[in-house]
Amino acid sequence: MSSGLLSRVPTPMDLERLYWELARHGAPSVGRRRGWPYHPQSLEDLLVLAAEMLRYDPRLLGILVQLVVEHEAELDPRRLRARMQSMRWPQTLLVVFELAREATREREVHYMADYVAKGHRRLEPPERFFIDAEVPGSRLARRKLGRDLRAYTRWGFLGTERPTVDAFRKRTVGRLDAASRRRLAERLVQEQGALTMTEYLELVGDGVSRQQAASDLRTIGLVPSGRGRGAVWRPA
Repeated sequence: MSSGLLSRVPTPMDLERLYWELARHGAPSVGRRRGWPYHPQSLEDLLVLAAEMLRYDPRLLGILVQLVVEHEAELDPRRLRARMQSMRWPQTLLVVFELAREATREREVHYMADYVAKGHRRLEPPERFFIDAEVPGSRLARRKLGRDLRAYTRWGFLGTERPTVDAFRKRTVGRLDAASRRRLAERLVQEQGALTMTEYLELVGDGVSRQQAASDLRTIGLVPSGRGRGAVWRPA
């Protein structure tokens, strides 16, 4: 694995400069031109550098997702793949592309996400996506336990943060992975003995169809009594 593009843990001044550089390319960020040890020559250079810094700054996630969605046509996917070879964690950029895929129906974004992902493997063993995001065993960590999003787990990370991709409507993206959805359903059934489809869909949030939800519930051994929205799912 590469030692990565970072010469140090990002400082506040490094992040200010990064935000300034990203804004020059149309990203929704505000920063300041500060001194730093990096010399990105292209948008592809800047994007992989930002993705390396991403694990140290959760605020970057929504900025990068929106940049990919809105400026995909300005990215050279072949050059981007070449730059990714120097990354310590190329999977971080692939998480950005997974979330960008969820944020838009634009086909070219989906095609690029598929292309840049070719040949890359998920991290093993899994790691928390954001470094030092919360203290293990804390109340916040316990509340997030079992709620990992699919975009993170596909690439070997654990993460629950949903980036905002529309500041005006406060729209966020990010879907729970299958294992997290099923754990939540099992926990609710343990607490109350049964659940309805409506309860399950409210529990797991957006991005899950009724067909997928029914498959989830059957997978953990639940069967419905009744039909339609009023059906109650209980252990077989």
